[in-house]
Amino acid sequence: MKFIERLFGKKQEKEESHSAVFEFRELATIVAEESGKQIEKLKPAVDGNYVSIKTALEELEKLKEELLAAEPIENVSKRGEKLGDSNRDNVANNLKIINDKLKVPEDTSPLNASEFYNDAKSVLKTVLDNTSRSLMYIKALYPQEHQKINNGLAELEDALDELYSSIMQGIKKIEDLNKIASGIEEVKGIEEEMDNSAKKIQEMHSRYDAAKEKLSKADSRLAELENCAEFEKARQLKDEIKTVESDISGIEAEARRLFTPLSKAISRMEKQDDNERCVLSPENRAILKSIKEEPAAAIEQDIDLFLAELTNRIESGELGLKDQMCEKALKQIDVLNDKKVISSLVEHRKEHLEEKDELLAELNNLSIYQEKEDIEKEAEKYSQSMKDVNNDIDSESKRLYNLKDDIDMAKSTLLSNVRAVFGEEAEIKYCE
Repeated sequence: MKFIERLFGKKQEKEESHSAVFEFRELATIVAEESGKQIEKLKPAVDGNYVSIKTALEELEKLKEELLAAEPIENVSKRGEKLGDSNRDNVANNLKIINDKLKVPEDTSPLNASEFYNDAKSVLKTVLDNTSRSLMYIKALYPQEHQKINNGLAELEDALDELYSSIMQGIKKIEDLNKIASGIEEVKGIEEEMDNSAKKIQEMHSRYDAAKEKLSKADSRLAELENCAEFEKARQLKDEIKTVESDISGIEAEARRLFTPLSKAISRMEKQDDNERCVLSPENRAILKSIKEEPAAAIEQDIDLFLAELTNRIESGELGLKDQMCEKALKQIDVLNDKKVISSLVEHRKEHLEEKDELLAELNNLSIYQEKEDIEKEAEKYSQSMKDVNNDIDSESKRLYNLKDDIDMAKSTLLSNVRAVFGEEAEIKYCE
């Protein structure tokens, strides 16, 4: 500590640069001690200057009262006396402002003294600005009081300047020490953030590994499941269902083709019904809709009356079809009236639908099929969890990288501040 005592001792004409290595963990204590010593060292000077400032303030208060009680010099005109009175009042009021606003602190802390000095100088400047013209006016009427007030203001300003000059260098050192203290806290804060970030990343890696292990187990269970006999049975059932669905689609396509030659006629019939030009019965309107939307279901209904009305409308020319189109449509109506053709399609579709229902029921009764879906959902959950955690790791890693830049900058600034106080060769040693 002798080096530090030399450093903060009596100021030399030229400060020497001393080599010192500070343990980071001890630096805050050293700075606090030195700051405390510097504050205690400056307190006597602050106290002494406060006495001078109080004396100057008391003197100004006394001079204010003397000014208010003073009589103007002889042979002054009424106008001059009136003008002098108003300016005398202005000076007195501003002197009162000084007395009201400049309260000398009881605490002799140098930092408080510096703040008091700045406030006092600001008040004094305002008062001088407000009274410069008034002081000129009262000089002619109250020359002695004017001179005393000028001297009193000068003495107050000198006392304030003496306060500042006595603590200026010490305040600078205290402020520099405070910068070091702030820098220490900043480094500690970033270190804590880095520790927390590293712990988060470690915890995320653990979560990632756990999800990865669970996914691996789920995949293994799924592989075992897919190799068992029951699963093979489920696969066969699904293939059979696809085959039946294909057959059903073929039948439905055939049913749709049965009405294709009638599409124009049916479309015009629908349009005329919409326009109320030739209104269909509710039954025929429902059949027309079924033909357009689901022809396979339409042929399962009794469509004789609909076909009869369609035939009449075509033959009467109400639908406005060309002869060739009419002939083609009428031939197709004859096909639709052939019960054997229609019954065959209806029967085959019904058989395939029943077969599909039976296969689906059998498939749904296999627990392994549901078990497979459950495992797949579980595996997807673990896979998504791994993706999410991986994204979090990337994000937190970037944050940690930025924190490393921040702490390098904070340490560099701290070292500069330390060297400004303890010498250019000072170093800071951090625990690894």
